[in-house]
Amino acid sequence: MTQSNGSSLATSEIKIDTIDNTGKMNKTLIVTLAAVFALTPFTIDSYLPAMPTMANAMGVDISLMSVTVSLYIFGLAIGQLIGGPLSDKKGRGFAMIAGLAVFAVASILLTTANQIEVLWLWRVLQAIGGGMAVVGVPATIRDTTSGKEAAKLFSLIALIMMIAPSIAPTVGTIIMSLADWRWIFYTLAIMAVLVAILVMCFMPEPTEKVTLEPVSSEIQQKFGLLSVFSEKRALGFMVAQAFAYSVMMIFLTNASMMYMEVFGQTPKQFSMLFFANICGLVVVNRANTFLLSRFEPEALLKAFLSLQVFGGIILVTASVLVPDALYVAAVGFVIAISANGAVISNSSACFMKSFGRNAGSASAVLGATQYTIGGTVSALSAFISLGSVQPVVIMMLLSSMIALTGATIAAAYSRKAVS
Repeated sequence: MTQSNGSSLATSEIKIDTIDNTGKMNKTLIVTLAAVFALTPFTIDSYLPAMPTMANAMGVDISLMSVTVSLYIFGLAIGQLIGGPLSDKKGRGFAMIAGLAVFAVASILLTTANQIEVLWLWRVLQAIGGGMAVVGVPATIRDTTSGKEAAKLFSLIALIMMIAPSIAPTVGTIIMSLADWRWIFYTLAIMAVLVAILVMCFMPEPTEKVTLEPVSSEIQQKFGLLSVFSEKRALGFMVAQAFAYSVMMIFLTNASMMYMEVFGQTPKQFSMLFFANICGLVVVNRANTFLLSRFEPEALLKAFLSLQVFGGIILVTASVLVPDALYVAAVGFVIAISANGAVISNSSACFMKSFGRNAGSASAVLGATQYTIGGTVSALSAFISLGSVQPVVIMMLLSSMIALTGATIAAAYSRKAVS
């Protein structure tokens, strides 16, 4: 079906019964998508308590074991680039199940690793499987909802992304108290199988067509990943999400150094200061869901990115004027990090609304860009910090300013395109 101006209408083949009579996605599908999405952040953090034990078992320094975190982030980017086009061609459920199968097999293989290089290999494979599965979540939301309802669902997914890593280390610790480190990966394999069963039971089948929003040109229906870059009004939102996510990754990479080495906090005090950021993320996330009833996602995205910039200004100013003021820095970190409780969901909704049948490819490019830039910028921040807070907070401020600029340009471009 085409419009008179030659642009195509995007269609997505989904089951009508995945949407209730109020236009909202049904609860079983939401739970399924949440389970798929939660697996990745849970996987990243669940084995952290086991890292010293694993390093000793393989006879390597713990720094080499820590490399597996970065490897997982980059593996996610690769997996999303594979899974996105696959989900466009074969269906969201197919790509999710394929990814979960790869994830489960790699998790089992991780338990057999006796050398660090082998562990790295299976960890990357595990991440690729996770990326293939998770990329279908934003695409499915785009298939079934749009506008404010999509933003609310992205907000829910973002909330899960915050909660899962906060409980994962505790789960890993419990497993370590009952068995050895290998059972953490056995548990992840079992979880992947259970999530795959949910996908098989509740993901929509491609039986009926639902017409969604128009996309800009026929090129989006033909060229997969590259077609995403032809939708210029969406690219600013992708930049906004990638650099806002970088702010969080910079903090996560350097938090222990800043709080424990520079400010001299104990592990218990560090945990409390870190938990304050989790609380802030949850509060902002829930506030964003409430505000979506009154405001558009584009407006909220710019507002919360402005809040993140404000937090960065506090941090940079404090690093110059009162470098030893712990609680001024802590407030700045909470403000800057908490803003992501709304930014990621709104930027995802704003970006994905420009895509239809190639929503899987769009989701892949968005996720791969987010993880690649976030991982690169955070690694650079650790390299240049040299045990100092100031270079870290300057990079946080610069990243948040780039994010706000991207969102502002994209919003203006979208308004111009509509008019």
